[in-house]
Amino acid sequence: MRCLVRKIGTDAVFAHRILQQPSRPNAQKGLTVTFFRRLLILVVFSPRLVWAQAGPTERQVVDQAAVVRGRAVYTQYCINCHGALAKGADAPDLIRSALVLRDRLGNEIGPALRRLPGHKGDLTNPQVVDLTHFLKDQVEKTAKNRNPERPPNVLTGNVDAGRAYFNGAGRCSTCHSATGDLKGISARIKDPVDLQQRFLFPRRTKPTLATVTPAQGAAITGELMRIDDFNISLRDTGGEYHAWTRTPSLKVEVTDPLAEHTRLLDQYTDKDMHDIVRYLETLK
Repeated sequence: MRCLVRKIGTDAVFAHRILQQPSRPNAQKGLTVTFFRRLLILVVFSPRLVWAQAGPTERQVVDQAAVVRGRAVYTQYCINCHGALAKGADAPDLIRSALVLRDRLGNEIGPALRRLPGHKGDLTNPQVVDLTHFLKDQVEKTAKNRNPERPPNVLTGNVDAGRAYFNGAGRCSTCHSATGDLKGISARIKDPVDLQQRFLFPRRTKPTLATVTPAQGAAITGELMRIDDFNISLRDTGGEYHAWTRTPSLKVEVTDPLAEHTRLLDQYTDKDMHDIVRYLETLK
């Protein structure tokens, strides 16, 4: 930086000397030497001034309280596609994303969420900022803990305990079968880390359905578009869009195919998860 300041100072002295020289008309072109002097200063001096200006290189300071809130946002809306570590599953790796790396407090991620199809485009500004803190934190952790030759070993559980949980307390067998939809699952998903990811956060293959029954009128069923404490909207089988303000007299029933997976996320112990992954890994 001192060299830069010294160089700019030298240029300034040079420019001052040029300007102090007397001007002589140039009859052939109708221009004066003064014009050329000023043009020379502009060409020589301006690039260094521009180069000296600060650019968008300052790193975002990660707020750990925002990281916790951002992790909740990420888990609810992003984890199924981008993975538990944001390194990609069915969607791109966000750790290596140029957009994420350029982002400062949501100035890139916010517009991208609104622009890209299939993304949660109506997050509030505070939610987007919290999400950026979580992603920046993941980037920092990845940069500090690079271990490409030895991925984590997730096959530390007990096969029999995993089978017992699958058929018992976890009630997995009420929807899945080791000889049906899960037959050969470890052959299709060869990486145990990916297998664990898919088991914890399965892909959504069926839409969430909702049935809304007004106090007066017939019930309407369709694919859930949006629901919160105040409003609900859906699109019926004919493609027509319906929306309501939620009131005590409005009956709402939601059928989410992944509801049981979401419920179990709050109940799994580390042992449960490792046992189940170890059992699934035997289904070749």
